[in-house]
Formats: sequence, structure tokens, C-alpha cells
Amino acid sequence: MQIGSLVTLFAQTARGVARLAGEDLCLLDLAASLDELIRCGQLDRAAEASVREVVAAETMPTLAPVRRPGKICIVGLNYAGHAREVGADIPSRPRFHFAAGSAVSNPGDPIVLPELAAEEVDYEGEVALIIGKRACHVTVDQAWRHVAGLTAANDVSARDVQLGRHGHVGRANVPVAKSFDTFKPLGPYMLGTEDMEAGKPLILRTFVDDELRQQASTADMIFGFDELIAEISRYVTLEPADVIFTGTPAGVAENTGKFLKSGQTVHVEIGGVGTLSNPVCRTA
Repeated sequence: MQIGSLVTLFAQTARGVARLAGEDLCLLDLAASLDELIRCGQLDRAAEASVREVVAAETMPTLAPVRRPGKICIVGLNYAGHAREVGADIPSRPRFHFAAGSAVSNPGDPIVLPELAAEEVDYEGEVALIIGKRACHVTVDQAWRHVAGLTAANDVSARDVQLGRHGHVGRANVPVAKSFDTFKPLGPYMLGTEDMEAGKPLILRTFVDDELRQQASTADMIFGFDELIAEISRYVTLEPADVIFTGTPAGVAENTGKFLKSGQTVHVEIGGVGTLSNPVCRTA
């Protein structure tokens, strides 16, 4: 299912859960965090809660919608252009790996180039699905009802570790390459799915500083959101607050050689959802 009318954008802030209203954040009269509401299946409370204060969005930093997912499922080769640019065959079924929940970081937090593997760190702008209801062996038709919302994500990867070029690691290791601390920024907002219908696809763009590196529509995905959920749920049970990174389009540094450098900033923009921005730095 693709996304049609955009309904409600939620945010987690240091001062609690908020709803976005134009250029303002409406801080809600809720004690629970967005993460807690998702895990308890009570996201409707955020849609219905009264507003205790309104602040300008530009003055209130947001946090990752889910701070410590139980599982991060990373879908690979889900855009034909990306498969072609890395010389891979188009998959006949979704391909996925897992990354550590501890890799999640907030909008605005630095992507830290790890001392062990700093030279071939790549960006991957993606749409991330946040699971809201336990999913085990669900069908494609059932899948969307198990989603709490979606957000922008950056599937940062140490390519030399991922592809077996790193002398210390010694062989290809996808989960480790994608699980360094700070390698999974999420945010700034979560688009709720309560009232959504099939319709207009989302446009995804990734910039490094002012240079456009990636641009695609989710209509270009090989496997749609609901297909990914159904397939993954055949192997593992998806729990509330698990996150699925749904794949990246063409334009990654593995193809161009433009790996991330300290001092740059990566912006992942999803039309109607917001822009996730993170500076890049080396380990202090």
C-alpha cells in the first residue's frame, strides 16, 4: 500500500509528545512517550489528547520516534536502480538483514565515523515503517493494519565492513556494518496511518550538504510496504515499535565514491513527512 492523504504528524520532544500544526508543535497533555504509546497500542491517545502548549517547531528539537527498537529490519535492493548500480540481480523476494537497536539516533545528532571503519561510510535515505501491532504470518491484505506510522531514516553503512574489504573484520558482515553507534537516524516526525488509504506515493530525496544524491518515488519500489511486512512476518514476529527500513534508491556513495566526510551534513527528505538532518563527524 502506498500513502494517500496525509493525516497527522507526531513528534517526540524532550518536553513530551507533540502534534505538528503548520509551523508549530502542539505539546500534548500526555505523560507517556510516543515510544510507549506505540508499544502499548495507544497511539490514538496522541491523536485525541488536548494541547497544553504551542511552540514554534523551529525552536523545539525532536527526538527519534522510537528510541530503542526491539528489531530493526533492513531491506536491501528494493529499488531496481540501486540494484543495477551495485551490480546485483533484481530480487524475486524481499531481502533483509537486522541491525542493532542501539544504532538509532535523533534528528540533529551527529553521524559519527567510527575509528575502526571511517573511510567508506555511506548514506542511504529511506522510508522507515514503525510497527504498531504484533505481526506473525500476516497476509499482504492484512499487513497495513499492523503499522503505527512511518518516518524518514538514514541507513548509514560502513561499506568496507559490509562487503568484506575491511582488513580487521576479514569478511563481509552486513549487520555489523549497519550497527555502529549513530548509524540509524530516525525522524523528525512520524506520520500516523489511522485514516490512510491507498493513493499518492511518497517522494524521497537525499542531499549531502546542498548536493542532491538520491531521488525516487516509493512507487518505484520492487516490493511495497505491505509486501515487506507480510514477507518479514513469515520469518520473525514483528512487535510494536520494531522498525523496517524499506530500501534505498540509486545514488549511494558505493557507486560514486563520494563517501561521507567529517563536516558534511546529510538530509533525508520525504515529501509530506519532513526532513531528517544529521551532521557528520569523526570520533572525538
